[in-house]
Amino acid sequence: MATFSPIIVLCYNRPEHLRKTMNWLRANKHAEESPLYVFCDGPKVNASDEQLQKIVAARAVVDELAVVPAFKEVHILKRDENLGLGTSIITGVTEVINKHGKAIILEDDLETSPLFLDYMNKCLDHYEARKSVFSISGLSRPHPERFYPKDYPYDVYVSLTHHPTGWATWADRWAQVDWDVKDFATVQNDPQMIAAFRRAEHCQYEELEWQQREKVNIWSARFAFAHFVNHAVSICPIVSYINHIGWDAEATNSPGSNQWNFDKLADKENIRLLDVLYEDSRIINSWYSFTMNKRRSLWGRLKNWYGRKFLGRDEYALKGRVFEI
Repeated sequence: MATFSPIIVLCYNRPEHLRKTMNWLRANKHAEESPLYVFCDGPKVNASDEQLQKIVAARAVVDELAVVPAFKEVHILKRDENLGLGTSIITGVTEVINKHGKAIILEDDLETSPLFLDYMNKCLDHYEARKSVFSISGLSRPHPERFYPKDYPYDVYVSLTHHPTGWATWADRWAQVDWDVKDFATVQNDPQMIAAFRRAEHCQYEELEWQQREKVNIWSARFAFAHFVNHAVSICPIVSYINHIGWDAEATNSPGSNQWNFDKLADKENIRLLDVLYEDSRIINSWYSFTMNKRRSLWGRLKNWYGRKFLGRDEYALKGRVFEI
């Protein structure tokens, strides 16, 4: 590995989450060889005294990084104004990635496997020249026995969308993102394109609609849309290297949910990576059918269950596609 990717950590007002995140990151293989950039967002205009105290406490945790060396170098930016999570990520990643050509990005509420950095750097090196790969994810799905065939020979799979929880990308891919999403009107007026975008495992279409109505600032939906319009994919692990500990009232976008918690994180060092970039139809169908069923009525779910069990037919079934050989 010629050079190790810089790590970006974004934080705001969760000092205890941040302390845990940094301790787990310190314990990673290759932490001492990796530059670290920490971006601390500024207080909101209407921040309460309690919130201001938490912001100060989070910045104190960040200051400890300069005292206890654990990374190759540490760069800290404390903003005076509040940019919000979306703008913080876009500006922070752009600054670092333009300097280093690649970056690994974490928010302040993530437990990482001790081999997270090792996995991410191996994937960044392996897929750098594969231009149809737009991102690397450290997050997998819960209950891998439910979604991945036992005879699947690799430790990663191809996903049609970006997973914004412990991820990485390269400068040339990041530069292709249209943050204004000027092409979205074309998609909105084309039912086939809407269906194709929704095929990508998550409800990113609805999130993008909210974004374009200026009701929220969802950077990840716009990055996922860039994957879609560029016919690009993300590489994801079969076993997760990330555990999301931040499902609480202080979460920015997803409070109150713990669906992405894992009892055990990946601990495999010699990973088998895909060379031919293809969707495994068994993987995409198991997840797509599961997520689509959750969005259907009880009658729709029963109808699809009957078709699968007795007729050998799944109305949500998809064919895998080869993206790049």
